[in-house]
Parts: sequence; structure tokens; C-alpha cells
Amino acid sequence: MIDLSIPVLLEGVGMLFVVLAVVLIVRNIGMSRRRGAFDCSLERRGVTGRSHWSPGLMRFGTDRLLWFRALSLRVGPETTILRADLLDVSRRRLESRAQGEEDSYLVEFRLRGGRTELAIMGISSGAALNSWIEAAPTGLVIGDAD
Repeated sequence: MIDLSIPVLLEGVGMLFVVLAVVLIVRNIGMSRRRGAFDCSLERRGVTGRSHWSPGLMRFGTDRLLWFRALSLRVGPETTILRADLLDVSRRRLESRAQGEEDSYLVEFRLRGGRTELAIMGISSGAALNSWIEAAPTGLVIGDAD
């Protein structure tokens, strides 16, 4: 008699990976097609204090920026930056590493409570971010961000 439990188990695990991959792809396509979404990497700090850059999508809202990690099953945003919490936004242009690539901006958001967020985004996305900040209603931004 042949034991079929191992091939069935491997087939089940394989199907689980396929389903998860499809869910991730559909989520990322859905996020990227929404209005106001652009590619953006955010600096994330780990438990040990070390930081790394995590790719994702940032989306403009009326009064907030929403950042979604690229490879995540989480439905909601991982990081939210409220327009009312912005004290200052500084930008520094980064030269492209490879010929033919678009230059990018390193953007530092200084927020209330001493919190800072660092993001890397394309030049066109940086221009859109600048427009979003300048379009704030009078008195909504506290610091020098507007």
C-alpha cells in the first residue's frame, strides 16, 4: 500500500502559496490603480533599533498621507501621516544610480511629538507631494511645511 499523505500535503502547501501570491498581486494592483497613489520607499526601524528601507505605495488623502507596504496582506495603511501633524518637510535630490533612471527625492517629514519619517520617491511624485502640501487650507499646517 502506498502512503499518499506527503504528496497531498505538499500539494496543499503549494496551493496555499499560489493563493497568497494571487492575493498579494491583486492587492498591489488595486492599490496602485487608486487615484493619488505612487511608489515610495519608507525607512522602517526594527525592534533592535536598526533601520531599513521598505518599498511600498503612498497615497494622498484629503488630510493625510497613507503608506502601504508592498508585500503585505494588511488591508489598511502601515503608516499614516496627518497633514495637521506636519511641522516641516525637507527634500534633498538624489542622483540616479543607473543611467536612464529617474532621479529621486529623499523627503524628511518632521511631525509633532518629535517623530520623523524618511521617504524616497520619484521626482514627479515629489512635485505632486509639494502641490499637496501647498494646497492645504489656511491654518491646517502648523509649522513651515506650507
